[in-house]
Amino acid sequence: MSDRPPPFTALRAVEAASRHRSFTSAARELQITHSAVSQSIRRLELDLGTRLFERKGGAMEPSSAALRLAQTYSEAQESLSRAMREVLGPRADAALTIAMPVVFGRLWFAGKIGRLNEALPDVEVQISTREAAEGADIALAWSPRAVKGALCELSYLPLCAPELAAKLATAQPKALLRSPLIADAADSWGLWAARWAPGAKPPRAHLLDDAAMALDAAVQGGGIVLSNVFAAESYLASGRLAALGFEVSAGQWLTARVQALPEAADAAERFVMWLRLELRRSQALAQGHGPRDEQ
Repeated sequence: MSDRPPPFTALRAVEAASRHRSFTSAARELQITHSAVSQSIRRLELDLGTRLFERKGGAMEPSSAALRLAQTYSEAQESLSRAMREVLGPRADAALTIAMPVVFGRLWFAGKIGRLNEALPDVEVQISTREAAEGADIALAWSPRAVKGALCELSYLPLCAPELAAKLATAQPKALLRSPLIADAADSWGLWAARWAPGAKPPRAHLLDDAAMALDAAVQGGGIVLSNVFAAESYLASGRLAALGFEVSAGQWLTARVQALPEAADAAERFVMWLRLELRRSQALAQGHGPRDEQ
C-alpha cells in the first residue's frame, strides 16, 4: 500500500457509490462516466490492497472499509466548508428565497433549520412551498431525470412500527406484500414489487395522499408504509418506525435551479453546498436500513 494520500476524486466516487449501491447512479450524480467511477475505485482498491465493493444481486454492496472511507470523506467535506467560512470571516447577512416541495420542506427541511443556523449563521431563508417558483433565488423540485443541478436520487423504503418489524425481521420481499400496505404515492408499491418481488400478485395498498398521514398510520400499527427516506428520517431517528430494508429507486432526482441575483449568488452557492452535504448525511444515516441481500 502506498503512503501517499488517496485522491479525492476516488474518495468522492466511493462515497457516492456507497450511498447509491450502484456505480451507474454514482456516475450520474457526479456527472462522469460509469467507466471513470469503476476505474477510480479499482485503482483505490489496488492501492489499499482490499476490495471495497462486491456485487450482490443487482447492487454493489460496499464493504466496511468503503463505508468508513465514505463517512470520512463526507465529514472532511463538511470540515473543509467550515474552515473556509472561518477563513473568510464574518459576512454581511444574506437573505435567500427558496422554493421547495411541501412534503420535502415539512418533513425534512424543517428539521434541518438548527444545522443551517450552525453552518450558515449569516444566511436567512424564506421558504415557499407553493408550486410556482418564480422569483425564488433557489428552486428545488423533483425531476424524472438526473438533469444538471441534480442533488440526489430519491428512493422508497418500507417501514412499520417496531413491534411489527421484529416479527418481519427475516421475512423476504414477497412475504411483506401479504401484510397490510400503505402508500403516499400511487403505484409506489407496484414499483417496489417489480424490483424486489417480480411475478408477485399486484399489491393493493391504502393510498393516503399526505406523506405524514401515511407515516403516522404505520406508527399506529396500520401496516407497512412505503415512503421516501427523507420524509421518513425523523420517524426512523425517533424510533417511531423501523425500516425493513429492500430500498428501491423512485426514479426521481431532487434538483436545484439557482437564479439568484449577483448580490445573493455567494450565499446561494454556499446554501446549495450545505444542502448537498445534508442530503448525503441523511442518505448515509439510512444506509444502516438499506436493502438486505436477495435470497
